[in-house]
Amino acid sequence: MKTLINYMAVLCLLLASCKKDGPLNANMDNFNMDTYKSGPTDEWLKKEYLDPFNIEVLYRWDRYQLSLGKDLVPPLENKVIPALETVKSIWLSPYLNIAGKEFIKPYAPKQIVLIGSAEYNNDGTITLGTADAGRRINLFIINSFAKSNTANVEQMMHTIHHEFGHILHQNSPIPEEFPKISPEYAANWTASVNTANEAKRLGFVSRYSRSNDNEDFVEMIAFLLVEGQDWFDAYVNTAGDLGKGRLRQKEQMIVNYFKTAYNINFRKLQAEVRGAFDKETGRNTTFAVNLARNTYSKMTVAKADESQSAAFTTAYTMAAAAVKTASAAFTLAEQFELRFGTVVGKPVATLVMTVKNGSVNEEWFYNYKVTVVGDKVTFVLDNSITGVETDKGTKYRPQLKPLLDIIEQPLTAEFLTPANLTKGGFKGVTNTSSYYYGSLIR
Repeated sequence: MKTLINYMAVLCLLLASCKKDGPLNANMDNFNMDTYKSGPTDEWLKKEYLDPFNIEVLYRWDRYQLSLGKDLVPPLENKVIPALETVKSIWLSPYLNIAGKEFIKPYAPKQIVLIGSAEYNNDGTITLGTADAGRRINLFIINSFAKSNTANVEQMMHTIHHEFGHILHQNSPIPEEFPKISPEYAANWTASVNTANEAKRLGFVSRYSRSNDNEDFVEMIAFLLVEGQDWFDAYVNTAGDLGKGRLRQKEQMIVNYFKTAYNINFRKLQAEVRGAFDKETGRNTTFAVNLARNTYSKMTVAKADESQSAAFTTAYTMAAAAVKTASAAFTLAEQFELRFGTVVGKPVATLVMTVKNGSVNEEWFYNYKVTVVGDKVTFVLDNSITGVETDKGTKYRPQLKPLLDIIEQPLTAEFLTPANLTKGGFKGVTNTSSYYYGSLIR
């Protein structure tokens, strides 16, 4: 024991004799919230957020603003302005343009706190954003933000529109009837039984919507505004009868809520958000993309439509004459339908030709698998698709061949004009003078 004590004494003396004093090579002022120096980022935030909207953006790291039980990362300063430019363009400006400053000032959060990473939860999920008492929004994952990444921007803007939706319903409660539309809420929404398809079948816009009625309500707002009406219509069209009816009820309730609670035209707000998103990111939702998503239930094509090509109307006239020759009782209708759907998640279409047979109408069917690559679309005949009787269509295919040749050629899908998204058309890839347009029904 004596030897050990002597050893410890010698060690202490050695440590004491090695002590050296010197300056610390670090500027701790950068970590002192009371003494930081304002820079270009702070000036930009003051000009764009604090002065016009009374919104303080906190990006300098203050650990006590957030949960102490989570491992979090500070935001990178070079991400702050690009992210907040996008937030202003796709969230603040649309509300400002539609509802005015008299809406923004009382309802906008007084603080936006930026966090570099996500907040990871014990159940395997991550938190992308939170709204605190209608006064503050916390935005996570700032460090991975890039305007060129459309999915990345959608995620962030979905988060802020979701969280702002919470602020809105905290000020004006959601309609009492809303939770009754889909009453199957589940506290453990991450359970394996709550699949995405099951949530859709029950009329929820996402798995997370099932957690409670408040989340259901704001998820509807966020999806309708950020992912957009085309996305929502495609989602509804694959939800089944129960889910489709419920989702449409919720959609209408959202539209009515914005009008009655805040005197906001929700459809105009949607258009503002869509335009801002497309301008900010270069996103372009084409007719072909919507076909692949199953956005539309059908397309009605009229022979006499002024948008049709001469090649199309000539082929239509030839087909009608051939049908009349096959039977004097037959008269081919002046319009047809393409009915859209999915089989095993893949887009399909049924061409429905209406023919008057004496005093009654009958329908001739042609089933197609729909292949979409970029803006190129091909209708591949496949009468093995079940659910539609095709005997008459097969029998009279030779008579309709001039018209079917145009429909079944490799095609380019396009809207009539960038401003007219209710009318879509197909143009021959090789023979570009062969094209037709129809009215799109969601």
